[in-house]
Amino acid sequence: MDQHRRPIEFDVPGIDSCVACWHYRGEAAGLVRELKYARATKVVSELADAIAVVVPSSEIISWIPATPTRRRRRGFDQCELLARAVARRTGGRVVRLLRRADDRSQTSRDMAGRLIGPRLDYVGSRRHARSSVVLIDDVSTTGSTLAAAAASLRANGHAAVSAVVVAKVVLEGATHGARCRSILGDTPITEVKRGNLHQQPARQSHAETGGGDTREDW
Repeated sequence: MDQHRRPIEFDVPGIDSCVACWHYRGEAAGLVRELKYARATKVVSELADAIAVVVPSSEIISWIPATPTRRRRRGFDQCELLARAVARRTGGRVVRLLRRADDRSQTSRDMAGRLIGPRLDYVGSRRHARSSVVLIDDVSTTGSTLAAAAASLRANGHAAVSAVVVAKVVLEGATHGARCRSILGDTPITEVKRGNLHQQPARQSHAETGGGDTREDW
């Protein structure tokens, strides 16, 4: 990564290191929405390229799981696609460690509900315990989902937990995310063209999905 480009750092309880590639606005927000709501899996490659630049070294790469309903409607879990694409770029090992214990999405909750966060069950095996983990997520607003994930992981023996998200929502009046520098330096995200989101050459492969673009390179 270019030494003049830094990820956006923010604090989340239970997470040793938590960074985002961009603020959730402009082109970055558009790409995330395309993936989540238009099932445009073609953008996975661009987003994974950016994540791979800043992802810390760990023994396991995992992800924040979508609700069962969202996964069923999309035909895939977008964060799982991102995690697997990042692993291919970094040579990391992908393991499913968490499962949603409820079926209500964070976006459907009011702020009080978002601050509580979802229920996440641990589904890893004994051989995964004590391994260092980096979690991949698409968007972080309050950080409560990441905190809930970290609590579940630490309760099951994982002492080192970090996270990388595609984009961080900056809440009005928030101060915990004040230390913000994009990996694109001071370039406004609205000026970033899609073709410039790539940070390093990617090794691409085909992914099968259950809906939307049925076969895309990522």
